[in-house]
Amino acid sequence: MQPKKSSQILNRLICFMIAFPIFSTGIQASSLINKLSIRLNPVGILALGGNYNDTEKLKDIVNTGLGVSTGFRYEVSDNFYIDFGYTYNWMSVKEEKRPFDYRHTSSFFNLSSFTLNVALFLKSGFKIEPYLTLGCGIYPWKFSEDAFGGKVWGAPGRSQDSFSDSSFGLNFGLGIEVFVWTHLSIITEVRYTYLFSRDIAKFGTDDFTQQDFLGVNLGIIYYFGKE
Repeated sequence: MQPKKSSQILNRLICFMIAFPIFSTGIQASSLINKLSIRLNPVGILALGGNYNDTEKLKDIVNTGLGVSTGFRYEVSDNFYIDFGYTYNWMSVKEEKRPFDYRHTSSFFNLSSFTLNVALFLKSGFKIEPYLTLGCGIYPWKFSEDAFGGKVWGAPGRSQDSFSDSSFGLNFGLGIEVFVWTHLSIITEVRYTYLFSRDIAKFGTDDFTQQDFLGVNLGIIYYFGKE
């Protein structure tokens, strides 16, 4: 996916995330707040099967990573929610796997996401509620010298371009939500993400392919209007 097109999709997704709960026809402000919940959770993330080069997988290059995720849900019905989320992950590059030009610096694979998901609860009104989640999003990512910035690596086959992109991705997962109070719950969730990161024209190689990841989330959700 080309950067310009990815940026346009990202802008539209962000606008939709902001506008949906505000401009939904016929919904009053107080009713809207009562249907919203906000989420915050740390993330553990593991690279899976995508190729990094012609001999190694990305999982051979980076360590298991960490991240933080936030977002909010909109209640459509007792069993159906729309979830708008943002996540930032970082995975350190193994010292022996860093390119020659970066051998004396720390390096990271940084992965962000702006996602739009639906959450389907298998049952509602109980203290423990399992659910399914499915969605898509834009995933900006890069190889850089720092977990939160720093110099970006040059692309493997085109050093004048950065080894970074904003890729479209799909995700799905399973979770369990446990209510500890009327307005507060704890979630545990496992989520799989498939990233369309292959870009021969930009990276100058077909060796870096589509990537996939497994994330484990543990966090809290606050419901503004739940009774």
